[in-house]
Amino acid sequence: MMKIRPFYLMVAAALAVFLQPALAQVQDADKESKEGGAAPAAGQQPPPPQAGVLVVKPQTVVVTENLPARLEASREAVIQPQVSGIVQKRLFEEGSLVRAGQQLYQIDDAVYQANLQSARAQLSLAQANKALAQSTANRYAPLVKEKAVSRQTYDQALTEVKVASANILVAEAAIKQAEINVQYAKVLAPISGVIGKSNVSEGALVSPGSTTSMAKIQQLDPLYVNITQSAANLMRIKKEFQSGALKGVDFAVQITLDDGTPYPHKGRMLFADQTVDASTGELLLRAEVPNPDGMLLPGLYVRADIPQSQFHNAYLVPQSAVTRGKTDTLRVVAEDGSFAPREVKIAGTQKNQWIITDGLKPGERVMIDTLSQLMGGATHITPVVVNADGQPAAQPQAAAPAKAADGKPADAAKPASAH
Repeated sequence: MMKIRPFYLMVAAALAVFLQPALAQVQDADKESKEGGAAPAAGQQPPPPQAGVLVVKPQTVVVTENLPARLEASREAVIQPQVSGIVQKRLFEEGSLVRAGQQLYQIDDAVYQANLQSARAQLSLAQANKALAQSTANRYAPLVKEKAVSRQTYDQALTEVKVASANILVAEAAIKQAEINVQYAKVLAPISGVIGKSNVSEGALVSPGSTTSMAKIQQLDPLYVNITQSAANLMRIKKEFQSGALKGVDFAVQITLDDGTPYPHKGRMLFADQTVDASTGELLLRAEVPNPDGMLLPGLYVRADIPQSQFHNAYLVPQSAVTRGKTDTLRVVAEDGSFAPREVKIAGTQKNQWIITDGLKPGERVMIDTLSQLMGGATHITPVVVNADGQPAAQPQAAAPAKAADGKPADAAKPASAH
């Protein structure tokens, strides 16, 4: 018997090591049971599933239509020479901003300066001839009374005075024309804007009426937005505007770039063309958009959001919350968490939301997660208020705990009460 005892001791030690994890799990489970209370009784129903709900409120909804458009410079000037000559200088940097009246080119004006000097000389000659003719007429005036000079000779002297006066006017006009040509030799910018590349260089011969322009200036702030709109839609908008349905609508134009980025500055409508394209049934709308940073360029393709209609006291509901068919329905959640279908009237869309004009009341809760809850067979839900994007709505922050005179929270300042 003394030989068998060590064997039993070894077996008991091995069993203790093997059963220790199991005993620890039992002790932990017993502890959790005491802390968490008794387990739910068999057959007890689980709590209603959570589902997102949107609290609807009436608002004025303006429906816009996204239309294709092209940008165009608000002012454009093609630089053409007004006189013939050799280009001596180019006085601007290509692609730079130029001001109205700024000199762009200098054309050789030697011939025009000579013509100006000649015109001035002709004026001096005409003035001298007039002085001589006037002096002769003055001498003949008393002689004709004494019949020392014939009346015909005196009349001829008076006529020569008038001819000399006319020659003075002709000479003055020639001077004016010569001065204009000298000025035209200085090619000036007619408008302010961005000038493009120069089509002529120093040494090139230019002349009026040439098919090649010297340069082009475009005013890029503001820019025109040329929009194509269906004539039928425009007629409908005009009728709604005349009836007052669009009263108070801001007809600002929102521009969206080709990559989908919204342009930060809004434009304004200028006019609608009065001629409909017979081949497309569309007409041109023109808007004006500011371009202070030079982000937009003429010829750029953009999209423009144009107001089309307006609904008062309408509701915006995510499209996922509405079941469409012969009748459009959604599910309205009651205070006790139950929900029931409700027939509504849809008047249009705005992005990914339906515009509902009938069937809802202010403050009602519309269930967003409709399909998943119906598949689960639930009749009640635990509502979770979300916003239009499906994200949980911001909850009001709890008031901060009051502080005692020593700056500590009021609860901390009091001694803990005995239980």
